[in-house]
Amino acid sequence: MYCCRWGPFRFIEMISGNDDDWRLCFELGTNHLGSFLRLENMVRKIGDLSERVSVTVQIKEESFYEKFPDYELTGQNYLDFIELCHKLEIQCGLALGPLENVQNLKKQGINPDFIKTLSIASADPIFMEKLCRTFVCPKYISVGLSSISYIKDTILPFLSNEDMLIHTCLSHDSSDQNLLDIQQMKNLGKLVCYGLHSIDHELIYAAIGAGAEKIFVYTGDKNLNLTDLHHAVDLEDVYNYSYKVTSCFNAMRASNGDPKKSSITFIG
Repeated sequence: MYCCRWGPFRFIEMISGNDDDWRLCFELGTNHLGSFLRLENMVRKIGDLSERVSVTVQIKEESFYEKFPDYELTGQNYLDFIELCHKLEIQCGLALGPLENVQNLKKQGINPDFIKTLSIASADPIFMEKLCRTFVCPKYISVGLSSISYIKDTILPFLSNEDMLIHTCLSHDSSDQNLLDIQQMKNLGKLVCYGLHSIDHELIYAAIGAGAEKIFVYTGDKNLNLTDLHHAVDLEDVYNYSYKVTSCFNAMRASNGDPKKSSITFIG
């Protein structure tokens, strides 16, 4: 259990960061490789962006850390992560695997602005029930390989009005992304985001055009052997990437009957 492995640490009541006005989430995953200093540096780099973005860090299921103990952070590290994000006015989330005792996160004072579930967690109804009973913050549910019928019959009953689905495909190939499924999922009555696992990072722009409300993309220092190496955006590229994503979302606005703007002066 996390309470045993992490040991005792202080309880603090977190104050939320900026309002939920972000459209792009940079996922740090386990790309910190078990170093809180590396995680802190990643957050500070993202904190310099002019666009509103959010960040997540993963807490994977207990069996993962039994195999890969070097990737594990402490409970105090997660508290410090949230505190740093709020100091930098960044919305922060936890990306959770199917934890055996998710209630301990809440009991020990770890209160993120939002929760993202990994697809392996979304496929576990017992975990989903415990998660939604424990946390009332917004939740972003990665559906992974789930069918439309599973989403409708098993996932949706757990969700509140503010929760969103995340369409993602666990493949690097662009031909496997099935971006038109975003609209099918929206027909279920929920807003839908897109989570990138493709090595073609420009697919994000197509996903926005297909109706994705928000974008989740991994990042990290690609000079290192990252757990999300191939599909992650390099940490040095987050400035340019966030600007382009924001521009795409801005371009999707409707004119709503107003006169269209013209600011280009042509020769002749």
